Amino acid sequence: QPRKPHSGIDIAAPTGTPVYAPAAGIVTGSGDYFFNGYSLFLDHGQGLVSMFCHLTEILAAPGDEIKQGDLIARVGSSGRVTGPHLHWSLSLNDARIDPELFLVPISLEAEGTN
Repeated sequence: QPRKPHSGIDIAAPTGTPVYAPAAGIVTGSGDYFFNGYSLFLDHGQGLVSMFCHLTEILAAPGDEIKQGDLIARVGSSGRVTGPHLHWSLSLNDARIDPELFLVPISLEAEGTN
């Protein structure tokens, strides 16, 4: 039987690392799934939905209105994984898209240094 392709991105982080909402939305579901472990679904509107997987703790409930930057969960290693990380997948009208397209690069240099 063919395997499903891996979609989304995996972000290595220690267990308990805070997960913040990348954009405003409404929590449409959460639960404990065999492969994805503790997962949370955040509907950003206009067909754009984020799924956060392998969590250790879910801090938002279905129906909650979330603002960008709100703490929604904590990184874990639930489900079928080999270590703690956040899996973030994004879909637009049920088509998988790369979440990295929505990430804004940041500079790690201190202000005033060259």
